[in-house]
Amino acid sequence: MNKKTKYLLIFFGIILLYIFYSFIIVEIFNAYGIDISSFKEPYKSICLILIESSLMIFIGFIYRKELKQELIEYKNNFGQFFKFGLIWWIIGFILMIISNIIIMSIYPSQALNEEAVQDVLKEAPIYASFAACLFAPFMEEIIFRKHLSKIFTNKVLFILVSGFLFGLVHNISGLGTMQMLYIIPYGVFGLVFAYMYIEKQNIFIPMTFHFIHNTLLVILSLSVSGVV
Repeated sequence: MNKKTKYLLIFFGIILLYIFYSFIIVEIFNAYGIDISSFKEPYKSICLILIESSLMIFIGFIYRKELKQELIEYKNNFGQFFKFGLIWWIIGFILMIISNIIIMSIYPSQALNEEAVQDVLKEAPIYASFAACLFAPFMEEIIFRKHLSKIFTNKVLFILVSGFLFGLVHNISGLGTMQMLYIIPYGVFGLVFAYMYIEKQNIFIPMTFHFIHNTLLVILSLSVSGVV
């Protein structure tokens, strides 16, 4: 088995873990008579946060050498890296707004992924904030940037595939419908984050701005919904 095939198999494995890990652990607890879904807040949220944190620790352990080295480099060049990331995040944000406006003029309906996030924010704001602001940026940057770059060594191809898959995974429930259009705004940020990573070879740049972007959206959603 060559390296690319090995990395591809690992990629699918991590994707499956990212999507199904919490569900599997909850089902294991159910098998032992512990129904986490029946817990009241905030205990339910705390349990889910601990479950997802364990996956982050596991993935972090696998990539510990690369992450340690890149974290040191990130700290030593923080000003330069942050300025670079900020410029591209602003570009991505503008492109996302433009694409959303165009899509809304064609198909005036909110993205299903966005609706799902807002529903969870209303029901379990503590867990949803953790999942959106910490869990997703960490896991998605490892999967769609750091690991995917091992499979696609051509920079342009890597950026395009990373952007497309990032948009696809955020709009998987919309396949076969007009909701597929929302792959574009999500994909735009996938492209931007991929460029950040491949240009500077430091995962903490896109991870930082993924965190900032999601956190701003969560704060806005919580404010609009009246939770905060």
